[in-house]
Amino acid sequence: MIAVIMGVLTGCGGGIIRDVLAREVPMVLRREVYATACIIGGTFHVGALMMGASTGSAFLCCVVATLVIRLGAIRWHLSLPTFALDK
Repeated sequence: MIAVIMGVLTGCGGGIIRDVLAREVPMVLRREVYATACIIGGTFHVGALMMGASTGSAFLCCVVATLVIRLGAIRWHLSLPTFALDK
């Protein structure tokens, strides 16, 4: 659990720094599938390690899962629901 949280914070934190330096709204604050892909990829990594996979194959599983989710979200314009306050 801690490894997944640290991975998400590292991935999202780096993206926020990139976007702030580029003077853009951070991707994490938009509706895009960004942090969710990190969480799922980290969970795949930890799950693969717990099932006895080697470090290299667990890493590859994590990278492929995250990449497929992120690229699929970009390709098919998938987004997460947002919370809307009634005014």
